[in-house]
Amino acid sequence: MERKEAKLDQKRLYHASYLKAYEDQLRKEGDVEANLLLEDKKEKFQKQEEKYLKKAQKQDYRNKNRVWEIDLIRAIVIFAMLIEHLLFDFAEMFPSIFSSAYLDVPFFKTMYDFSCAYWAHPVRIALRFVGLLCLAILIGINTRFSKNNFKRALLLFGFGLLMSGVFALGSALGFTGHAYMNILVTYGLCLLIYSGLEALFKKRSGKYWAWICLGIAVVLLVSWGFIRYANLRENVADKYNNFWFIYNGYAGSIPNVYDIKNASFGDVMKVIVGLNYSGDDWLCFVPTLGYLFLGAFIGHTVYKDGKSLLHYFDKEGEMTLNEKFNRSTKGFLLFGHHTLWFYLLHQVVYIVLMLFIAGLCMGIPLGV
Repeated sequence: MERKEAKLDQKRLYHASYLKAYEDQLRKEGDVEANLLLEDKKEKFQKQEEKYLKKAQKQDYRNKNRVWEIDLIRAIVIFAMLIEHLLFDFAEMFPSIFSSAYLDVPFFKTMYDFSCAYWAHPVRIALRFVGLLCLAILIGINTRFSKNNFKRALLLFGFGLLMSGVFALGSALGFTGHAYMNILVTYGLCLLIYSGLEALFKKRSGKYWAWICLGIAVVLLVSWGFIRYANLRENVADKYNNFWFIYNGYAGSIPNVYDIKNASFGDVMKVIVGLNYSGDDWLCFVPTLGYLFLGAFIGHTVYKDGKSLLHYFDKEGEMTLNEKFNRSTKGFLLFGHHTLWFYLLHQVVYIVLMLFIAGLCMGIPLGV
């Protein structure tokens, strides 16, 4: 806020000098309406200053009151996703470029080999599950801070459907795989269900809403565990099933429904529940909804006062730790503040950049 106030002072000095020069010019020309014109200019400048100050105060309030540890965890998850998807592009998106003799660059070939090895490694499978789990819980926690959970749900669900449409078009043209029940669709659908139940029961249940969320989470997650165990008991030794109890299976652990358009109703339900998977970026519904309600329970109990957990360590008369950490890590926390936009736009940037670099390395002018 201090920087904003300093900038505002500079604006005021500029306005004052401008008005002085304007006044001198009017008097030199002998304009009889000089005072009226000056008053009009002063009023316009004052409105600009008030608007600027109001915007600065609002932004400062948001930064001070953002919960640092939640933004940090979200930033770490999104940053890890950005790295993973970069490796995916090397291994899966452009394998014919980066592994071929056309692009004789040792660094890119090394990145391709590393990406292929990493993409099939159990560590990546585990990290993906943990990241998805963290995001589902964080979305649930943020229901405590959001002014309009229904609006957030529609935003996630709408962008998810848009991504599904883009993938469907790419699949029809032979560029990408299909994507049904992608991450944004699943998160958005879960948040829609939460919003509906919140509208129905929160006002009536009052202080018991957090415990209702916990009850729903336990029922969903325990049911999910029984369903998974009953259907995949013979395959538990499979390396891709090491984390079946945390989230959904993937790769060789559960059947893949390639042609969901012609699939039976039972197969479609299994895709939604998580016993079958279908398409790139797939995320099953039942455990995700359970973890979101678990996050809602945490948000309405641990963060019931809307304060960071760091406030327990604050010292009287000093800046709060939450504000200190927000200021000192604000560059990295951008990943946590603008999660959705990073998720939506990063692949576009990656693809354009990688094609540009590959084109230059192969001697293609690309208009440069």
